[in-house]
Amino acid sequence: MLEDVEKTVLRAPFAPAPRGLFTGSPSISPRPPFYVTNRTALITIRRVTAFTAAPSLAGLPGIFTSALRG
Repeated sequence: MLEDVEKTVLRAPFAPAPRGLFTGSPSISPRPPFYVTNRTALITIRRVTAFTAAPSLAGLPGIFTSALRG
């Protein structure tokens, strides 16, 4: 019926970024821009949109710094 179906199961402890620092598993995963508590959502989305329209390596550092500050 279905050909070449692959399945992956990943098991790991779940600890979001702020709580991960207190549980001993630090994480630098950025807060998603659609969260209300993200302070740099507008800047991040504008930079990602500009990067999508005209991709260049020069635009990536700005996106990363804005996303990580969120």
